[in-house]
Amino acid sequence: MVNMKLNYFKWTQCGNITQSNNTLKLLVFLHGMGGTGQIWRPIAASLEEEFLCIAPDQRGHGLSRPLPPSEANQFHARDYAKDVLILLVGLVKEYAPAEIFLIGHSMGVRTALATAEKLVTDHEFEDLKPLLKGVIAIDIGLQSKWGGGIGEPLANFIRGLPESFSDRKVMRDYLFANCPDPAIAQYLSAVARREEIDGTERFIFPFDHEALVQTILQADESPIENWVRDIVGAGVPLLALRGANSKVWLKEDYERQKSELAHPLLTFEEWENCGHGLPFEQRPKFIERVREFVK
Repeated sequence: MVNMKLNYFKWTQCGNITQSNNTLKLLVFLHGMGGTGQIWRPIAASLEEEFLCIAPDQRGHGLSRPLPPSEANQFHARDYAKDVLILLVGLVKEYAPAEIFLIGHSMGVRTALATAEKLVTDHEFEDLKPLLKGVIAIDIGLQSKWGGGIGEPLANFIRGLPESFSDRKVMRDYLFANCPDPAIAQYLSAVARREEIDGTERFIFPFDHEALVQTILQADESPIENWVRDIVGAGVPLLALRGANSKVWLKEDYERQKSELAHPLLTFEEWENCGHGLPFEQRPKFIERVREFVK
């Protein structure tokens, strides 16, 4: 396997970088499917004075493209995690943080869990293991399969999604008419960007379409439940957040996992008045919850 060198965004105050090794906390934000690290900017803006905030473009997304030819079908959560682990090794060498926290939304949850599981079980990363102090998993089920049967409809939607649109209204109309979840449609609308193509202005998406399809199809091969047990069993706290209106992490799945995975270090919270876009729909509350968790 050829590892991806991830593009990433960094937000921090200069003073943070000069903190002693006893105080610097590294927050790694992992975006959802179809997004980029830049989507975390409004959240990092409220945290950058206290923490070193890093948000990579995951493989197949943003500037972490194109993929090497040999990587065309490598979109398991462990593949995403391997990229993040290599990034972490470099960040720890450069900044020497005292603590690391992984914060994943949607697809990024699986990346975060796969990364954390590798850190706590693999001797290759023995030096990083003591630095991992917590994981926040935002609105995706702590199981292998996509909740509510949304996986296959979402894969079919991505397969048929045009590469670009002539204007934002046309794009939004298409997304909300065809996407199986309005929250995902809103998310994709937010990450689309305006570019000039052959002299014509178009709206395009910052991801490889086939990468997203393969990510969805290969998700079932990840033993998420076992990873969760390994992480909390190693003494790493895990906070799982669900939006009450979510169509991705269904209520029945949430309640079942809350019971089956019960552990003193695993906290489940369901937030009202939001759905799958919880960190963006409830941004002030989310920022304070992150601050509380990492302190």
